[in-house]
Amino acid sequence: MPRLFVVTLIFMIVGGCGNKVPTDVEMLAVFQTKKAQFEQLRNYLCAGDERRVVMMDPEWSEPKISEGEKAKLYSLYKEIGAKGVYYDGDCSFRIAVWSVGFGGDGGYKYYSYRPRTSGSPEASVVSTLDNVDRRSETIDFYLRPIEGDWYLAFAHWP
Repeated sequence: MPRLFVVTLIFMIVGGCGNKVPTDVEMLAVFQTKKAQFEQLRNYLCAGDERRVVMMDPEWSEPKISEGEKAKLYSLYKEIGAKGVYYDGDCSFRIAVWSVGFGGDGGYKYYSYRPRTSGSPEASVVSTLDNVDRRSETIDFYLRPIEGDWYLAFAHWP
């Protein structure tokens, strides 16, 4: 369990850096125009059950992956504007898009595929992520449904 926590923190730290958080409208537009690539990524990841992190920015993976697998994933990441993926091993994953902060403290906006909710952190379902409280003193998770089991998500770690 401590290893999973460390990997999750690393994902949140390096999940994508940038000053301007993408709006829901911007992320939804990418999802709609690149839906085939999102589904291709889903099919690829859900074919396995091993937990993994594969980040492009900065480049690292746990466990290590082959150059061929890396090339395939990085190509999809570039098409959808992602920095990497954290895969839970049960066909649930997060696609890192934006983060701000250091050492686990901060905000993280990502796409989330969640066919199951058991074992997942408690999340508030909201109509927009653009107005969530980023100054809260508590750890908060928000989901905005896109379609089916796809969501936009925001995590806040004070």
